[in-house]
Amino acid sequence: MRSMTAYASKQRSGGDQADQVILRSSNFKYLDICIHNLPAEDMLLEERIKKEIKKRVHRGKVEVFIFSAKPQAKKVYVDQKVVSHYITQIKSLSKDHKIKGEVNISDILTLPQSLFVSHGGRRDSGWIPVAINEALNKFLKFKEKEGKAIKKEIKDNLDKLKSNVEKIKKQKPKISKSENGKEDIDEELSLTLFYISKIDSKINSKKWAPQGRALDFLTQEILRELNAASSKTKKKNLALLIIEGKNYLERIKEQAQNIE
Repeated sequence: MRSMTAYASKQRSGGDQADQVILRSSNFKYLDICIHNLPAEDMLLEERIKKEIKKRVHRGKVEVFIFSAKPQAKKVYVDQKVVSHYITQIKSLSKDHKIKGEVNISDILTLPQSLFVSHGGRRDSGWIPVAINEALNKFLKFKEKEGKAIKKEIKDNLDKLKSNVEKIKKQKPKISKSENGKEDIDEELSLTLFYISKIDSKINSKKWAPQGRALDFLTQEILRELNAASSKTKKKNLALLIIEGKNYLERIKEQAQNIE
């Protein structure tokens, strides 16, 4: 069992470059991946990163943050060809239209494409897929650790719910033929126990598989059966037991919404 909420990071530093990848996820009905701060020259990596995450994560809102702690040195250059072209054009314009004036270098350098900025070397983007993979390993361990705590809480409340339903079965009155089965809740209780056994089987399965949606569906079915039983019963003690059972179920449902 894995939690949908998790956090992991991977850092790398070398030379004049220091970088960090952070993975963070929160509850979401489906899988939604969002990548932040990916450098423009590495945008093609976005789909590659998403594919890697999709292989290993099945549900939740996953955010990937890529940070560069030390930007690479930049150098400013004058494009002499462009500047020469501007000077030639300005002199020609001055001569043709008989306009007097001197060419000011500070004015020329403000013209488009006169200056350009060069990075001190291409960013090493090869580390990003490696960092994503290493961060994912930590990310999944975090999910599994949180999943164990969620599993324990679900199991505790599931045991209480099962005990609650067994009490209802013992305390429910015998239904006479004259009542025409109007207060008969045997079917609702049987189905409730059936769905409880399904949840128990899923959370104790040794083979990992996404479980959140299935558990959410099963809790809805149990709630439907408890509501049906509640509408039929006229005994105060049974009504209170059913309400108690709904409380346990609500706790299970809340935890199921945290499962991947």
